[in-house]
Amino acid sequence: MFDSKGYTPEPYLEQQPAPRRLSLFKRRTRKPSFVLAVVINCFRLLMLLVLLLGLSGIGAIAGIAKTYVDTAPVLDLAKIDEQDQTSFFYDRDSNLITDYKGTENRIMVSIDTMPHRLRDAFIAAEDVRFRTHKGVDIKRIVGAFVTNFVSGSQQGGSTITQQLIKNTVLTNELSYKRKIQEAYLAMQLEASYTKDEILESYLNTIYLGENYYGVKVAAMGYFGKELNELTLRECAMMAGMTTNPYYYNARRNLYTRSAEGIDYVARINNRTDYVLRVMYENQMITLKEFTEAQNPQSAAVLREDPESRALYPYVHYLEYAVRDTVKVLLKMNNLEDTAANRARMERELRTGGYKVYLALDTQIQKTLEDTLYNYKDYPKLRDPGTEVHRSRNADGTFTDIIQPQAAAVIVDYRTGELKAIVGSRTGPTTRKTLNRATDMNMPVGSSIKPIAVYAPAIDMGAGAGSIAYNMPLPIPGWRGNDGNDTWPENYGGSSYRGPETFRTALVKSDNTAAAQVLMSYVGVERSVDYLRRLGVSDEHINATPFGVALGSSGITPLEMAVAFGVLANGGVYQEPISILGILDSNDKVIYDAHQSQERRQVFKPSTAWLTVDLMKEVVSEGTGRAARVSGQTVAGKTGTNSDQKGVFFAGMTGWYSGAVWIGHDNYKALSSRTTGGNSAAKLWQEFMQKIHTMQNLDNRDILQGGAEQYGLVRVTTCAVSGQLATEACRQDAMGYGTVTDYFARDAVPQVNCQMHYQQTVCTVSNQIAGPYCPVETRSTRGISVLPLGHPLEIFAGSRYSNVLSEYLGSYATIRFTNNESANSALLNAQTCAIHNQPGMMTDSIVHNTLLPDAQNLLVQAGNQLNSLQPGTLQHELLYNAINNLNAVIAGNPSLEALAGAMGQLTQAMAAIQ
Repeated sequence: MFDSKGYTPEPYLEQQPAPRRLSLFKRRTRKPSFVLAVVINCFRLLMLLVLLLGLSGIGAIAGIAKTYVDTAPVLDLAKIDEQDQTSFFYDRDSNLITDYKGTENRIMVSIDTMPHRLRDAFIAAEDVRFRTHKGVDIKRIVGAFVTNFVSGSQQGGSTITQQLIKNTVLTNELSYKRKIQEAYLAMQLEASYTKDEILESYLNTIYLGENYYGVKVAAMGYFGKELNELTLRECAMMAGMTTNPYYYNARRNLYTRSAEGIDYVARINNRTDYVLRVMYENQMITLKEFTEAQNPQSAAVLREDPESRALYPYVHYLEYAVRDTVKVLLKMNNLEDTAANRARMERELRTGGYKVYLALDTQIQKTLEDTLYNYKDYPKLRDPGTEVHRSRNADGTFTDIIQPQAAAVIVDYRTGELKAIVGSRTGPTTRKTLNRATDMNMPVGSSIKPIAVYAPAIDMGAGAGSIAYNMPLPIPGWRGNDGNDTWPENYGGSSYRGPETFRTALVKSDNTAAAQVLMSYVGVERSVDYLRRLGVSDEHINATPFGVALGSSGITPLEMAVAFGVLANGGVYQEPISILGILDSNDKVIYDAHQSQERRQVFKPSTAWLTVDLMKEVVSEGTGRAARVSGQTVAGKTGTNSDQKGVFFAGMTGWYSGAVWIGHDNYKALSSRTTGGNSAAKLWQEFMQKIHTMQNLDNRDILQGGAEQYGLVRVTTCAVSGQLATEACRQDAMGYGTVTDYFARDAVPQVNCQMHYQQTVCTVSNQIAGPYCPVETRSTRGISVLPLGHPLEIFAGSRYSNVLSEYLGSYATIRFTNNESANSALLNAQTCAIHNQPGMMTDSIVHNTLLPDAQNLLVQAGNQLNSLQPGTLQHELLYNAINNLNAVIAGNPSLEALAGAMGQLTQAMAAIQ
């Protein structure tokens, strides 16, 4: 009915005539004389009044009656037709999921679907002359009038037509005024509409107890049957309850009521037998039918309503879809999104008889529920005492909730349709419980990096081979608690690798590199703007460097699944839809989600392809290896919150995107070994494998076509500067070399590397060779410098010079100027410090001399290390240099290796001093 690839109505919606409008009236083709009928009935009433009260009271009574008639409301057929009707929700294949009702549970049906014996039972119970009177039964009025006059009570003699007027147009007030107006309007109704139309509307609106309105709902509620399945006795029993639905309630009289001296079973059976007898006496049933129906066993009343304890299926999905439907109704009615208006539209949904078709795939939903509810490998909590969280309910009671909890969402990113939503690791037992998939915004950790850092940077002109500096250096704008620039540590507090490409930084999930990319390439404001365009709510975005680079933003699993799906969809955002369409009570399509769906291009197609390519490597070789789905292409990103207070994985296959969160509702720590890679990614793989296997899905790439089709080219760049590689880059003295990776064609670097100088280097000291360096130690290599204006140039000559030296070489510590001659002089002044005089010793002699020197150096360095505060950057750098020299000595080192290790340690010591 609702096509995700462009709306195409089903043929029956286009070609077939509109279905018969239930409980609506149509005018008779032959209209009887309304005036004559009114005159006759008024004459009868007049004669009655003459007999009872005498001629002296006629004038007064006639005047009162005329006043009542003149003040009667205009017969508004809309009030009769517009009764509360139960709404229904269907899955995408038009299978009924559940009803959704208000205080009046009503399903309108055509009289053609009501068995004749059911119609006759109600006529026998309520208005045996229904087929012959003109709206008012004078004989019944006389009886009621006499009874009221004698007893002083106020009883009615209402026909079915009058009851319909009373139930839909007038109030339930017990007065002569209401009775006269009721009779007048009933005659109006009978004058224009058929008996079957009146009876149909009556049987669809009559209250039958237990919140049942109309015969269809009552039949299902009391007997668990459709109308055509009811026995004759069941029809009579239901009709007998009309007079007093509480007093004659079949379920309560048969099963729950108990009082000394009262036979409640006999009460309902006697009432039923009375209806059957009236039916027989009026030739509505045969003697055989009457006799058989008198057997109480021929009516099987259910002990409880089939829905009294039932919780609708797919609770989290359905309740989210209800909210979406309410938003649609708000928009259609031009109402502001306020709490009062939402409540108003939810009541409209419950009572408007709508048919809502969902994007829900019940098989995927069941699989996701089954996986989360029965998963055996949830992580432990660091504090076992937090494994149960007590939550206070709206009614003041408490519910114990097992921890950690979990939530997951699956999206068809090509259509935006939400296929499954599960908001807890245990099935809900009540309605409107917390849906963690849509309503809990816990931090997502590093899983935010592709959508808030790397994809925006690539979209703005970077490439997979662009460089991030994964080094312990302050990042401008990244403020610490003291207000000074600092940097975030990598997971585990180490893993600094110096310059690394975007690809490596994302695959390794290095925090320092992500922070540096955000601040150098993107900026917080632009990152926030990208997140907004990806569909993330402003309320969920922590618009700080930490919030958008490292995931302290509390983004929901639904938002993450949609955002990752944007990349898988070529950079195009499609508004997530839980409902495909809505039909009104007349089966008219009033909303088609795909026709109204918001779409926008967030990332360039080249950006989407390249970011997905990076995330494929995250899964094949990086932190997301546990998410690999057999036989499917997978891309994604892990996330681990600070101190293991929650883990996340978001990713996609060639078919679906999905996200999963695991954590404590009170943000308590999981076990120290828990990561997004070994926990969340593993659970994601579990349900994705089941879904793809169940649906027998073949492997298809996430984005169709190769890099060239997306305007991407492979470019060889310097692994230190990210600029076009030169020979000096390939001969880099630190071993970084070059890298070949993708850039968008219009973003290819245009400048040769400005950081490398080709020099003759002494392989012993790794410095520019001096005049005394032996020939065998000389080699042509590239040394790294920081040209004027380079973002790291501010650290040259500072207390962070040792960091530059460690990761880029000693020449990166020199402050350059705009004068090339001066720069050359600076370089030449820093020649080999080992071969610094003529006649240097042979390798064997130097080796024997250097070993004792190395031991002495280690002693000095150890003393210096003991004076430093553990955990500081200086302590870490010196500690690493000491360990490096010890490792070199233990390995029967060459002269070059030993001298190099000693040089590094000496530099580390000098930086501290």
